[in-house]
Amino acid sequence: MIADLFLYFAQFPNKRGVRAMATLGKSQFEEYAQMLDAIDAIEGDGRVPKIDHYVYGQTFDELKQLVDTLTGCFLFADYGEFELADDGRRSYQCTQRLAVTVAMKHTDHADALERVIVSNRTLQLLTAVHAWMMADAERGRLTWLSRSSLEHAEIVPFVATELKASGWTLMLNATAPDALGTHALKRSFERLG
Repeated sequence: MIADLFLYFAQFPNKRGVRAMATLGKSQFEEYAQMLDAIDAIEGDGRVPKIDHYVYGQTFDELKQLVDTLTGCFLFADYGEFELADDGRRSYQCTQRLAVTVAMKHTDHADALERVIVSNRTLQLLTAVHAWMMADAERGRLTWLSRSSLEHAEIVPFVATELKASGWTLMLNATAPDALGTHALKRSFERLG
């Protein structure tokens, strides 16, 4: 599921910025080559090519290290904990908290007008990402996100002085039936005895 989320959000930034994440070029993990192939298969330059970079990290230190080397605009998808709840039909509803940020680096000497421009641009770009997500959910292309999950989203300011970046974050709960396949796996174990 994590790879699916990663590849889904990789569709939005400029493809060059996504491809730049693969600094090793190859790996002992066979999935590495598969993910590179999936990135290369992204159509065009990306769905929102004005987003220059894609950032993934599980800790703030990782994020800071990555963002320090960037210029311009970036998308950061933060997928957190999973909540599993019985749905009453011998399966689970899986809910995951997602935060999708579009932010832009700025200089130390940026004035108020530049900050307004950054805020305006990043909000427009995040709105485009959100609209794509709604369209994909409507067309049934997101197995990990129900359409109703997008009806209860929040957009909050993102200001990280440590990153010298600001923008906006879309926060939502992605809910889908047993997105991790836990119940199907449990039933297969039951059959084994």
